[in-house]
Amino acid sequence: AFPVAAFSLPLIGIGFLTYILGQKRKVKYAGQVVLGFGLLFLGMELMKGAMYPLKASGTFEHWLSSYGSNPIFGLLLGILITSIIQSSSATTGIVIAMGASGALSVGGIDPLRIAVPIILGANIGTCVTAFLASIGASLPARRVAVAHYLFNIVGALLFLPFIKWYPDLVRTVSGALGSGAGDIARQVAWSHTLFNVIMAAICLPLTNYFVRFVKFVRRGAEPAAQRDPLFLDPLVFRNPAVALEMVRKEVTRMGRVTLDMLKSSVGFLTGRMDRHAKKGLLEQESIVDSLAHSIADYLRRLSEEPLTPEQSEMTVGFLHAVNDIERIGDHAENIMYLAVTRQENEISLNEEERRELKDISATVFEMYEGIIEALEKSDPEEAQRYQMLEGKVDKLASEYRHNHMRQLSNGVCDAEGGVIFLDALTNLERVGDLANNVGHVVTGELERI
Repeated sequence: AFPVAAFSLPLIGIGFLTYILGQKRKVKYAGQVVLGFGLLFLGMELMKGAMYPLKASGTFEHWLSSYGSNPIFGLLLGILITSIIQSSSATTGIVIAMGASGALSVGGIDPLRIAVPIILGANIGTCVTAFLASIGASLPARRVAVAHYLFNIVGALLFLPFIKWYPDLVRTVSGALGSGAGDIARQVAWSHTLFNVIMAAICLPLTNYFVRFVKFVRRGAEPAAQRDPLFLDPLVFRNPAVALEMVRKEVTRMGRVTLDMLKSSVGFLTGRMDRHAKKGLLEQESIVDSLAHSIADYLRRLSEEPLTPEQSEMTVGFLHAVNDIERIGDHAENIMYLAVTRQENEISLNEEERRELKDISATVFEMYEGIIEALEKSDPEEAQRYQMLEGKVDKLASEYRHNHMRQLSNGVCDAEGGVIFLDALTNLERVGDLANNVGHVVTGELERI
């Protein structure tokens, strides 16, 4: 609604050059953003110019005079246009362009009385996009679509009885924020903004009740959310940048599951473990294996899409990370079975062995958790900072292994407990190596894996 036409061509030029000449991913993405805004502004200006002939059209004036003051007709028109083009933003942009060109100011009718019902209809029509996207999707995805069109349909129906007074509110707000009485474009834009802000303010305090209503409308058994991928969506394959970020989220989630497994298994080794705890950890291992398979399959299918060299490298890196994280889960399972052996055979670890296991495991946990967070944030510097702990893990493992062999030769420690202790050290040391590999994925140093 602002006079931004003068910025369109410069933004297109700057954005295009930044995208073509930029070397880093963030620079290229910034160029795409700037280019997109330039094209958007240019498109709005072209639409505005295309609407000027309507102002002098007797047919269009008669059409608005006959039907424009009917809010139901305007609502249905907004629904129809938006359902066809599947973009409420485009419909709103068309109405704004009509307001800016003066095409709505004909027939002696208040322009907002014509525009507002179309805007309300556009908010309903855009639900078609969510509905189509939810076909064949999971239950949570279908509930999101239901929530979307319930929000917009209920909102439009709530506003319709106040359609006579709503334009006055819009003009008051628009005037208070600096637009003139004749700036129809800004008023149309504010009518759209106020509708959504008011509806959000009404619904936000009622979120819990709204959730219950959505679940009532779209019933079904809740899926085992942890086992199924939460972020992988084949619908975004045509936008590899978004798809790869979804993979990053899923790999991070998988990493956190294995971290929890690792902490639990080490706790079992130095404490007690019941049947339910063992079952829970084995269930987590099954989840990790399932996620690894799903992510690898998703990346394989994504690799068939046109990717930039950088995106291809990220795809390979994520495959490495998935493999290493799955193996960390296997090591956590190994440690759990060591705990089972210790408990079933009533083997005890001495105080020094317990202390040393606590020390090295704390370092491994700190390293692995830090690298998972660096992966989530795509922060190479943070990953490198935690990768430095690998040297400490290797040093502790070597030192504790040497101490233990000395104690064993002096007859200070139990041989059976010693075997379990040494196996646990080996598994933790290997986890450190695998966590370091995940760190190389974050830093982009795949050749060092």
